[in-house]
Amino acid sequence: MFGRSKTSTVRPPGIAALLEEFLDDTPEAGEFIRLDDLLERFQRRAFGVFLLMAVLPSYIPVAFGIGAVSGALCVLCGMQLMIGFEKPWLPKVARDFSLKRKSLAAFSRKVQPTFKMLERIIRARIPRFTSRHADMFTGLIVFLMGIALSLPVPLTNFFFAIPLSILALALIERDGAVVAISWIACIITMIAFYYLGDALLFYVIGLFK
Repeated sequence: MFGRSKTSTVRPPGIAALLEEFLDDTPEAGEFIRLDDLLERFQRRAFGVFLLMAVLPSYIPVAFGIGAVSGALCVLCGMQLMIGFEKPWLPKVARDFSLKRKSLAAFSRKVQPTFKMLERIIRARIPRFTSRHADMFTGLIVFLMGIALSLPVPLTNFFFAIPLSILALALIERDGAVVAISWIACIITMIAFYYLGDALLFYVIGLFK
């Protein structure tokens, strides 16, 4: 009931195709696109889009603040996956946030080659790792990574952003193999962060002795 049909051999459209279809230039297309409409286009795979949008600010090279915002959004995404939401829930102010169609289309054109290249590597397979039950475990991973990302530790955003970005793309493409690899990468990252943070804490305490 929770998995995909094993007889289905049709590959769902990837993020590049979905963006190209969504950002059409027909006369009836509006000037702005609501964030809620964009997420609706991806249906359950919108959790991957939500996670990717949450993580992207972490790549901005600033000292403080960005990690807390990205981390909080990751925690929200992870909680909803754990609970079993069909699609991401966002506050009304976030759902109604609008993006300029031309700006989003320009961005889409720039990243299309990258997304198409990634689609050759990240593709729908091993559905047991993208089932509802697997998504709950993914939610736990994202929740814990979000908490770690939100901690005010300088120069750690990239370490969390990279495995989370890969996990986000895997959720969009429903690639169970890459989802499982991302789980391992995230767990290793959190363990390394724990021990490095512990060592850093003892070092700082030693400076004041």
